[in-house]
Amino acid sequence: MNSLSPLEQDLSCPICCQIFNDPVILTCSHSFCRTCLQSTWKASYRRECPVCRQQSSEDKLPTNLALKNTCESYRQQRRKDDSDSQVLVCTQHLEKLNLFCLDDQKLVCVKCVSQDHLSHSFCSISKAASPHKDKIQAHLDNLEKKLQVVKMVKDISDQEADHIKCQARQTERQIKKEFEKLHQFLREEEEARLATLKIEEEDKTQRMNTKIKELDYQIIEISARIKELEEKLKDDALFLQDFRGTCERAQYREPDPELDSGVLIDVAKHLGNLSYRVWEKMKDLCPYYPVIFDPNTANPSLDLTDDLCGLSRSAVDFQLPDNLERMMAYSSVLGSEGFSSGTHSWEVDVEDSTMWILGVAEESVSRKDPQSAVPDNGYCCIWRNDDVVVAGISKSSVQTLMKNSTLRKVRVTLSWTNGQVNFYNMDNNTSLYSFSYTFTKKMYPYFYNDYKAPLKILPAQVSVNQLQVYRERANSNVSVTSSSK
Repeated sequence: MNSLSPLEQDLSCPICCQIFNDPVILTCSHSFCRTCLQSTWKASYRRECPVCRQQSSEDKLPTNLALKNTCESYRQQRRKDDSDSQVLVCTQHLEKLNLFCLDDQKLVCVKCVSQDHLSHSFCSISKAASPHKDKIQAHLDNLEKKLQVVKMVKDISDQEADHIKCQARQTERQIKKEFEKLHQFLREEEEARLATLKIEEEDKTQRMNTKIKELDYQIIEISARIKELEEKLKDDALFLQDFRGTCERAQYREPDPELDSGVLIDVAKHLGNLSYRVWEKMKDLCPYYPVIFDPNTANPSLDLTDDLCGLSRSAVDFQLPDNLERMMAYSSVLGSEGFSSGTHSWEVDVEDSTMWILGVAEESVSRKDPQSAVPDNGYCCIWRNDDVVVAGISKSSVQTLMKNSTLRKVRVTLSWTNGQVNFYNMDNNTSLYSFSYTFTKKMYPYFYNDYKAPLKILPAQVSVNQLQVYRERANSNVSVTSSSK
C-alpha cells in the first residue's frame, strides 16, 4: 500500500485501511466502518473493539457524524485535486486508474485488480486505446469537416437573413416609387378630364343662357303686344283710329324658336370606357418587358437597374449572400422566368458594351465553377469580345459571326418545340446564328456583361385584340405580343 499522509491515516479505518465509509463510534472512542465492524464481529462471534479489545454491549451502533462529514469533505477535495491534475481516480478506492480490464472493458486501479477482477486479463491504457483511436480520429475528421460546412451554411444563412430585410426595404421603396408614378399620372389625367368637362359645361351653359335671354325678350315683346291689342279691342273708336298700325302690331314676324341638339353635356364622351381609355394612355408609361433579370442570380460584380432590365459591370462588388441560385463564376445573371414549352423572344440593346454574352442556359448549369458558355455545358450563346462577335460551338471551337462589329440590337428567340435558339441582328433584320439543341430541362435567358456600359432589355409592344375584348368582355382578356417598339 502506498504510504499515507498523517491526515489520511487519521481518516482510515483500522480494519480495511481505507477512508472511512459510514463510520460508527464505540464507547471506547474508536471508530470503524460500519460494514467492517459488523463483519469482524460476525466472524469472531465476539462484540469487542478490534483495537483495544474492550467489550461493547450496544446493539445499535451510533454514526460518528463529525468523522463521516470530514471523510466526505476529504473525498470531494481529493476528487477535485485529481480532476484539476487530469488524473483519473477510482471512485471506490481513490487510487489512480492505470490499467484496462479486457474482460470488463473498463479502467481499474491496483486495488480493483486484487478485489473485484481476479483472474481477469489486463493491459496498459495506451495499448487498449490504440486500436480505437484511428476510428475515433476518422469520426473526428468527419466532424471537423461537418463543422466547417455547418459554419459556412450558417454564415451564408446569416447573410441571407440580413439580405432578406434589405431586399424587402428596397423592394418596398421601389413599389411605392412605381405606384407614385401611376398615382401622379392618374391625378394629372383626372385633372385634365375634369378640366375638359368644366370647359364644356361653361361653354354650353353660356350658349344656353344667351338663348334663354333671347326667349325672355321675345316673351316680353309678344306679351306687351297682346295686352295692347286687348285694350284696343275694348274701344271701337280707339281701335279704328289707327287700324293700320294696329294690324301691323298684331303681326309678329320673328320665326318660331326651335330646340337645339347637342346642348347637354356629352356624358358618354367623358365616361364611356373611361378606365380602358386611361389604361390605353398608360401603356407608354408602363412598358412591358418580355424578360427581366432575377437579382437573386446576379453576380455581385453586376449593377442592375431598378426596373431589372439593365445591367452593367460595377466598380466594386456588392455584399451579397452566396445563395444556391447566384451565378458566382462570372459577371452574369439569369432571367427571372425559365421556359419549358412554347416560343419566346426578347431583344437586347448591346450597342454600348464591348464585352457581353447573350443566349439561354439550362437550369442545371454550374453556377459556382467557371465553364465556357457552350452547348456541352448547357448553354446556347453568342458573345462579343472587343470588335468580334462569335458563337460558342464547343469547348474548343467558336464560329466568327462579325468582325469590326457595329451591332446595336440583338433578338434572341427560343423555340422549345423545334429545339432552336436563333439570334438576329435587328439593325438589318438578318440572322446571326441558329443553335439546334435537344431541350430536356427548363431554359433561362442568360446575360453576361463585363463592361461599365449597360446591356438593356428592350420593351415589347402591347396590343389589344378588340374582337377578343368584345367576345370576352366579362373576363377583360388582354393579349400581349413581344414585337419590339
